[in-house]
Parts: sequence; structure tokens; C-alpha cells
Amino acid sequence: MEREASRFFGKHVTGPKAAVTLVFSLLTAAAPMLLGMRLWNLIPAIVETGLVDPSGKDDSLPRAVLVFGLPGLMCVLTLICHGQLWLHQKAGKIPPTPVRVCGRWSIPVISVLLCSYWMMKAAGQAVEMAFFLPCLLALLLILLGVHFFDCKRESRAAFHFRSIEHWEASWRRTHRLAGVCWMLAGLQILVFYFAMGSLPWYSFALALVLLLSEFPAAHYYSRS
Repeated sequence: MEREASRFFGKHVTGPKAAVTLVFSLLTAAAPMLLGMRLWNLIPAIVETGLVDPSGKDDSLPRAVLVFGLPGLMCVLTLICHGQLWLHQKAGKIPPTPVRVCGRWSIPVISVLLCSYWMMKAAGQAVEMAFFLPCLLALLLILLGVHFFDCKRESRAAFHFRSIEHWEASWRRTHRLAGVCWMLAGLQILVFYFAMGSLPWYSFALALVLLLSEFPAAHYYSRS
């Protein structure tokens, strides 16, 4: 019963999915650094946080801490959550509640949305809903890729091609390739958007190529 409970509450994944998810979650959590570097000259050397320490002084942050320190902290927290989930999975135990609540993706999502918001505000830029739309699109693609990487046969969000449904190896290879392509598409949107401040046409073209590449792969694996 304890092992079944640990599987249900411990967010168990396979070894390959754990490794791929760790890499992409760390890259996602670190992505706001690109935005900070682009806005570096607009962000003041000392950023007022609006918080007050016990002595009554404003608890301000140096610019480097805002740009690199906060996303870096998110990466460390992400690494801790992944490590704790994997160690408890190997031991067949239920992870601590904070680790289960955060999971593998809560902190990277918070990093993308919250750190980018703080950087934009510090640079004196208007932060509207339109700013977050590309971020949300990128996160959606990444999370869909995570789902596809090891999706179950009964999942509706899967490639239900007759040519691969009856072959376990073809199903697994096709969906793992599709998952990586979706995650790469989402990550490249984040990189272009944070580094350039916009999404040029070739970023959409690259994302489209990545998203469509699974279909010839499914045809190839169905013949192998």
C-alpha cells in the first residue's frame, strides 16, 4: 500500500523522462536571464523591492541579483524538487508535501512569469497581458511535450495512428520524439521572445517544423 501511495502521490516517472524533464525545466527556469540581459541598461543598479527589513530600511536588490540571482535560485529550487522526487521514488516513499505541491514544473513556470514581471517593472516597461501571451504559449508547448514523452495508451492527447498503436516500441519512440520536439518548440519561443523582445517569423517557422516533424517520424517507426 505504501508503494502504491508513493506512486500516486510521488509523481513517478521513468528514468529517461526524469532526465529530459530535468534539463528542460532548468532551461525554462533560467530563461528570464535573457530578458534581464536585454533590459540590463534600463534596470537601475539598485532595484527597490518595496519591501522593508526589520530596521525600517528598504530591502533593495542589486541589478545582478534580480537578473541572475532570482532565476538562478529558481533553478536551484527546481533541482532540489527533482532530486527529492527521484530519491523518494527510488525508495518507494511519499515525498514531503512542499515537494509534491511544487512538483517538477511549478517553479519553472513561476520563474518565467514572476521573474520576467519583476524585470519588466524594474526597467520601467509597461507589463500588459499581451506580454505574457507568448510566455504562456511557450509553457503550454513545453508541458504538452512533457505529457507526450511518456503518455499512456488510453490518453486522448496522443497519436492514435493504427500503424504504431499495436507496436509498443514504435509507440514509445514516436511519442518520446514528439515530446522532445514540443519541448524544443516551446523553449525556442521563450528564448527568441526574451532575448529579442519579439517573435520573428522564423521563430514560428522553426516551431512549426518541430511540431510537424513527429508525423514522418511516426510513419518511419511504423515501418521499422
